[in-house]
Amino acid sequence: MLEQDNNQDAWIMKMKSKANSIHPPDDLKRRVFEQINMKNEIGEVIATVRIDSFQEENPLDSILRDLKPGMGKAIYVADQGERSVNQQTNYEAITWSQNLNDLIKLATPWQLYFPVDSELLNIHVYYGFDNLTDQEIDQMIIESQKTGKNIIIKDLRPNNVLVGMKLHYKLEENSFEFRIFGTTKSRIHVPNIEQHTIEHLKIRGYDAVYIADGEKQQLIWAEETIPGNPLQYELLAERSNRTSLVKIAESLSTSV
Repeated sequence: MLEQDNNQDAWIMKMKSKANSIHPPDDLKRRVFEQINMKNEIGEVIATVRIDSFQEENPLDSILRDLKPGMGKAIYVADQGERSVNQQTNYEAITWSQNLNDLIKLATPWQLYFPVDSELLNIHVYYGFDNLTDQEIDQMIIESQKTGKNIIIKDLRPNNVLVGMKLHYKLEENSFEFRIFGTTKSRIHVPNIEQHTIEHLKIRGYDAVYIADGEKQQLIWAEETIPGNPLQYELLAERSNRTSLVKIAESLSTSV
């Protein structure tokens, strides 16, 4: 058992040495492959992307794995400090029946950029959830104290606040997804880090990460064209490549 633990720790240290931005908390060291902090021009963190894997024995992972689209959960963990409530959401993609200009108006004051020379096939939007009130957090803490339960879970209430959009495009014979989110914390699950490429790069002058395996490719970056209002951009494709996604990202325009 000791030798197995030593081998596992050595593997983790090897993976951590691949990137300068791996700074997981102690309780996540065995399952966070990378935590990437994306910064603006003055060095402030404007987005965080965490790449990790689900652990069967971890109760929080069991909760997250069962989150269906349109569900949000507030999770209170008694041993993680006073009033430690973690909100996890799985936004549901809802068909947008109006045109793109109408969506741009709804997204005000976001300053948006879109792919050029591509055919827009369809649009979906994501709506958010209400944050817990202080009273609701107090109720979760009291329930934990009364029942002795270490973890208390409460459903989050969905609302009509736009938090993101997904646009499906066609470029020549290939298609891709283009996503924009006003929420800039994301978690990406990979079952096996050794089967994925993870590369740090710059897109439009901003920090970015490229994640790919044999089937899917993803490019993520964040921009802050309006101070205090960062946006996270994502490009997703299948059987594509880094060069193609970077080319699309670098040619974004405000014109639609």
